[in-house]
Amino acid sequence: MKTCQYKTLLVMSTCLYSLAAVSAPFDDCPTEAFLSQYKNGSTHYKSVDLSTGLVTTLQTDDGLGADSINAIAFNNTDKYIYGFNRNQLALVKLDSDFKATVLNFTNPPNNNFYVGDIKDNKFYFYRRYLGLYYTNLDSSATDYLTITKIVGANKSIRIADFAFHPSDGNIYAVEGKTGDLYRIDPSTGVATNVANTGFTSPGSAFGAAYFDSAGYLYFLRNNDGNIYRTDITDPNNITGASVYFAKASASNSNDGARCSEAAVVSTNTDYGDAPDSYGTSLAANGARHLIDYSNYILGSLVDAEDDANLSPNTDDADNLADEDGILFQTALITGLDAQVNVTIAGGQDSAYFNGWFDWNQDGDFEDAGEHVFNNLQLDSSSHDIALTVPATASIGNTWARFRVGDQANITSGGGYTNGEVEDYPITVVDGNTTSIYYPSEDDFVTLAYEDRWPEQGDYDFNDVVIYYRVVQTISNSQVSRIDIEGELINYGASYFNGFAVHLPGILRSNVDQSLLQVRYNAISAPTSGVLEAGQTDAVVIVSDNLKTAFTSTCGEFYFNTEPACMGNSSTYSFEINIPMINPIDIASMPAMPLNPFIFGTENHTRNDFFGEPVGRELEIHLPDKPLTDLGSSDYFGLLDDSSNPPTTTFRTSTNLPWAVEIGNTEWKAPLEATDISSAYPEFNRFITSGGVNNEFWFDNPVFHRIVD
Repeated sequence: MKTCQYKTLLVMSTCLYSLAAVSAPFDDCPTEAFLSQYKNGSTHYKSVDLSTGLVTTLQTDDGLGADSINAIAFNNTDKYIYGFNRNQLALVKLDSDFKATVLNFTNPPNNNFYVGDIKDNKFYFYRRYLGLYYTNLDSSATDYLTITKIVGANKSIRIADFAFHPSDGNIYAVEGKTGDLYRIDPSTGVATNVANTGFTSPGSAFGAAYFDSAGYLYFLRNNDGNIYRTDITDPNNITGASVYFAKASASNSNDGARCSEAAVVSTNTDYGDAPDSYGTSLAANGARHLIDYSNYILGSLVDAEDDANLSPNTDDADNLADEDGILFQTALITGLDAQVNVTIAGGQDSAYFNGWFDWNQDGDFEDAGEHVFNNLQLDSSSHDIALTVPATASIGNTWARFRVGDQANITSGGGYTNGEVEDYPITVVDGNTTSIYYPSEDDFVTLAYEDRWPEQGDYDFNDVVIYYRVVQTISNSQVSRIDIEGELINYGASYFNGFAVHLPGILRSNVDQSLLQVRYNAISAPTSGVLEAGQTDAVVIVSDNLKTAFTSTCGEFYFNTEPACMGNSSTYSFEINIPMINPIDIASMPAMPLNPFIFGTENHTRNDFFGEPVGRELEIHLPDKPLTDLGSSDYFGLLDDSSNPPTTTFRTSTNLPWAVEIGNTEWKAPLEATDISSAYPEFNRFITSGGVNNEFWFDNPVFHRIVD
């Protein structure tokens, strides 16, 4: 009797369905992918251009109101999309306009499902702890819309979607927590871990999975919309090798459907034209952008291609010389600085500009130091940007790639929406340069400052602790560039301090500001204000407020100076390249380590001695080093200071300094409020002897009194 009732309802629903004017199936096998996303009280259906990540909303009203549709899948037999209605615990059939018809199961389940795909006119669906099921979509079959459980199927894998391979007949899925790739036999439900993709979805899931006709599996991460591609073109040789492919839209509720017999195609897309080893063609996951002529273009021209025209061919598909956004202003000479002019057009806000150089000529942009311009934010205009050609760069012909767009942290390959990519053949010329490192190529000195000068204070020397190195680039026995490198290690000060380096005897006017470069945590940064104005000698400002350089686990004051402040994950490294207009004879260079110092941050108070906020004029240097033009000598001789410039500065009456330099990075700062002489008992004898006795005082600490 139930069967008869079911058949009656089925005939009624079929009649209603056939009368609907919008009930047409999809045309053949669509090349786009589809997403269902539950938003604002209804299921939204979207298309996804897998080549670039462009997402287009197709339908927000499927006729089912607030019902949530998941586990969507494309049926290549009848060219409809099917999905699971999580509210009615029923199947739905979606036409080409994404209007839904509810199809009730003959044996309705007690649970909802969100993982599904279709093969040979059967809808397969899975849920963790319940297992794998299928239902027949052939209306002439005796088991039409009857749920069948696959006995013995794996129930434990944590997946949010799966997809059928176009040729081997198996199901594949990527587990979000581990990144493991599973092959599932649809006849038995046995799941086999065949590889690891290297990508995970912590706190989220891979909510949509798609195959293309070649056998590539695409999986989309819910929380950021990233689409990754893994190679299953040969099911007998699966390595798990996976890449970022494109970026779609993020959602907490994603599911995907696609005709697996369709190739991924691109239209109105810009490609580069470097050789394919650099990742240029679509098959090689090449750099590509969907073209929007009003949005983020390098130069003034861009042309559209279905795929890359690889070198030695040109990508000027419409006879436009569209590589017009980059102009090399100087030659690329090993060990020296160069300059490129970048022109950006279009866009509403500042664009992200990235550039890669294949310095070692190995046919890719993946080696350390080859991502030269990293997330530079540039507006729509012309910009002169400096770079340094590594001294180790291979001489000869190679390639550079430049990309602009509205997304940060892009890679040298992969698809994005707004933007453009331009590839350039370049030539690297031998500069015959060498480098001199202080203290060495593999180490730094440690600079430690006590910031209460002219008061001796707690004398714990952990207020500012920095690893520090100076590199001189030598060409024809002259210094053509000075690089200052370092990292903040400890900050134990409640006071606000900046850090800068004075280059004694090197005129500010001799610094080539057009080639000046700054990087923080290996990311290029604007150079405005780095070369300090108002100085005769060159002074470079690393930071005018080091408190902004770290995130502390114990409030705003301390960084790695006491037990509650250990284990901070934040880092602050810096590199400043200072090229000379007129190279300097090696014999005329100032003594190392130059003149690094800390100074007061503007508009912040210190202690009662100063009263009103004291800022940039307060400088604290290594002993016997001079002030800069902007430093005030008014504090010499006050409180505990016994300076007698120009020969004696920043010392107490017993010769104790307010800053020390240790010749390596093994030294550990004293704990907060621990006098350095208590943590390092030999320190005072070393200082009072003028450095003659206890030369290695820093090797003999009292361990429970130092930062560990």
